[in-house]
Amino acid sequence: MWQYIVKQSFQRLFILIIISFLAFIILTLVGDPVDILKSMNPHITQKQIDVYKHQQGLDRPPLIRYFIWARNVLKGDFGISRAYKQPVFPLLISRIPNTMYMQAIIMLIIICLSIPLGIFSATHQYSSFDYILTFLAFTGNALPTFWFGLLMILAFGVMPAKEFRLPFTGMYSDSVSYNGNVIPYDAAPWFIKVIDRIKHMLLPVLTVSLLSLAGLMRYTRSAMLEVVKQDYIRTARAKGLREKTVIYVHALRNAIIPIATILIQSIPGLFAGSLIIEQLFGWPGVGKMVYEAVMSNDYPLAMMNIMFLSFLTVVFTLITDISYAFLDPRITYR
Repeated sequence: MWQYIVKQSFQRLFILIIISFLAFIILTLVGDPVDILKSMNPHITQKQIDVYKHQQGLDRPPLIRYFIWARNVLKGDFGISRAYKQPVFPLLISRIPNTMYMQAIIMLIIICLSIPLGIFSATHQYSSFDYILTFLAFTGNALPTFWFGLLMILAFGVMPAKEFRLPFTGMYSDSVSYNGNVIPYDAAPWFIKVIDRIKHMLLPVLTVSLLSLAGLMRYTRSAMLEVVKQDYIRTARAKGLREKTVIYVHALRNAIIPIATILIQSIPGLFAGSLIIEQLFGWPGVGKMVYEAVMSNDYPLAMMNIMFLSFLTVVFTLITDISYAFLDPRITYR
């Protein structure tokens, strides 16, 4: 097992190197930072531009700039953000918790709803409930996230009466109501802050959860339908075992392998997909920062974010492979 983990870790390290090279070259083709500098200061002189290029290393070929970036990364220096004028690593670390706790709630909702609904749909195949869930699942998979998010904003943030509207931008309000008075958010009691944050989180969490659980529910249904047709399930029923024991102990234990694969690999996908949802709802997380970095051609910050998401992807892919050995005793790694 350990030999397999070490071998796969080196392979994934090589993949990360390739991703970093391709991402760096692509980002250099997105736009010229000098053009952005000129748009911000039309009166800038050519001498100032030359000094800026030299300071940022823009007067060197992209390949040389990549190797300089990689050398600095190995030293622990990820560069300075051009937009925020701060080191990019602490900047990323400060945004990760904002994305993580929203994605953790989304993942919890997906697990608690999609797996039970998928099992129920499989055990009641071709019933009216199964047809309804199938229709909703296909609809959820077909809807674009940004379009559905806009509908949620319109339905719950714009159309209702003012006292019933949900906030749809940012993580918290500048001011909140407490005992009939409007006070600054920082001066409010902790439970008022929690309530305010929950209100801000409702729309983005519901938008992602309702669309994401559709896919996992269909995978759960398919996996359960394949398992319940096996001979050992018929044997368990013939022995007189309770239906709940047959489904939730014997069938689910074997169906959980493909479900776990989808579930584990969807975690980095949620982080990557947060770019759209965080930009749409103004949530100050990693995704929103990636968008801002790319749009402003802030390649040190964009590279840090891209490598973070790539690292999550390769790590959770490795975790998926390792989890097979624990979920299925027949699988061994050498």
